[in-house]
Amino acid sequence: MGILRSLLYVYVIILMATALLSWFPSSSEGMRQTKRLLARLTDPVVVPVRRMLPQTGGIDFSIFLVTLVLLFIVRSL
Repeated sequence: MGILRSLLYVYVIILMATALLSWFPSSSEGMRQTKRLLARLTDPVVVPVRRMLPQTGGIDFSIFLVTLVLLFIVRSL
């Protein structure tokens, strides 16, 4: 249980990093590579949730919702 909990916390941190970096332009190659890596790690979980949620005027709540669900799972472990 401890390893699973730790992995879920790491994934939540990756989700938060993805959300924060989305606010900044990809002006350097390093930033573009970082964003691509984070997208490869998070998109398999976030994109299906994004498709299920209604459009909200340019604000993406899918990362927030996935984070809440993961934190709920961690608390129940």
